[in-house]
Amino acid sequence: MSFASLRYLLGNITYAGAQFVIVILLNKFGSSAIVGQYSLGLAVTAPIFMLSHLHLRSVLIVDSSGKYSFGDFLGLRLITTALAFTITAGFCIMSGLDWNTALVIFFIGLYRIVESISDILLGIVQKEERLDQISISRMAKGLFSILIFILVFIPTQSLILALLVMIIGWLAITIGYDARKARIYTSLRPLFNKRSLWSLLIVSSPLGVVLALMSLNTNIPLYAISYFKGEHDLGIYASLSYMIVACNVVVTALGEAITPRLARWHSAGRHKEFVTLLSRMIAMGLGFSSVACLIGWLFGHKLLTLLFSSDVAGELGLFHWLLASTMLVFISSYLWYAITATGRYKAQIPLFLCTAFTNGLCCLIFVPHYGVVGAAMGASSSLFVQMIGSVVVLYRVIGKVRNREQSEAAA
Repeated sequence: MSFASLRYLLGNITYAGAQFVIVILLNKFGSSAIVGQYSLGLAVTAPIFMLSHLHLRSVLIVDSSGKYSFGDFLGLRLITTALAFTITAGFCIMSGLDWNTALVIFFIGLYRIVESISDILLGIVQKEERLDQISISRMAKGLFSILIFILVFIPTQSLILALLVMIIGWLAITIGYDARKARIYTSLRPLFNKRSLWSLLIVSSPLGVVLALMSLNTNIPLYAISYFKGEHDLGIYASLSYMIVACNVVVTALGEAITPRLARWHSAGRHKEFVTLLSRMIAMGLGFSSVACLIGWLFGHKLLTLLFSSDVAGELGLFHWLLASTMLVFISSYLWYAITATGRYKAQIPLFLCTAFTNGLCCLIFVPHYGVVGAAMGASSSLFVQMIGSVVVLYRVIGKVRNREQSEAAA
């Protein structure tokens, strides 16, 4: 792993680690119900904003044709983000949730707006492979978030006030650092040419649907727990499921770092190097997961007691189940990055429809009887389906390219 990749990994660890620390602070100085409100806000807004993202950042990175300018990407992101926030605000008004929970969801929607704009700005930085600059941005946002929850939430017990101050700080970092770094490489003037935006929407919408399905798949267990068990159990599951988030930090950092290289190798027909790098990343992920499982099985109860409340520490079975499922997270996620690098976006839609259906069906069956462990069983089942399906999709994609190249060589 290169030094730049290590710095990028550190930035992602800090960024997502901040979310984990926030959950710890909400547990220690608030309650499981407050964690449930916060987690429900993230779960409600995530699929909406993931769909609006259209994964334009990945499309920007792998686009080597120069057909679209950065202004096209930025213009489309601004439009879709505005629509996503409108839908979120409408949900807050029409959902029938209590006013405090609805307000938490509303402010998390505002936070998603800033996150969305920052994401596309850092996309052009990533395309130039300046991972160090992305790392600095994410570390700053992560550390600032922790500081705000310490200084604001602990003394006031107001989650809404803490979110508001955090949003203001994130906006300052996005304008003062992310935009300034992106401006070095391109103009930040958004373009709203209808023909270009429509063409880009057609190209990116399959991946946007995939992202929404992935986010929905992640959050289906939370919806099921909220419906069948309530905010207390939701807070417990959300607290422990941040181990999956921790895995995704490593996955995202390394996956985003290797995506441009995988895309170049696939385009050049260098399939051996493509498969070798993918295999190494999966092996590294399994190594991380094995160490986490060993630590969790040996010191799980002590760790949970130290970090969370006694209610959370009592769910050792859920903790062990989630630890074991991290192996599936690593494998299925790196396979997804590989498929994305090939530019085959539409092929992923049936795959993630199957995973979401599997997850929903399993949670519907298991959560009423097994509670939070049943939710983990549903999530693990969907990850297994995703892993098998991803292997099939990737095998077919590479096989088609090889057959075409052999036919062209014979001709």
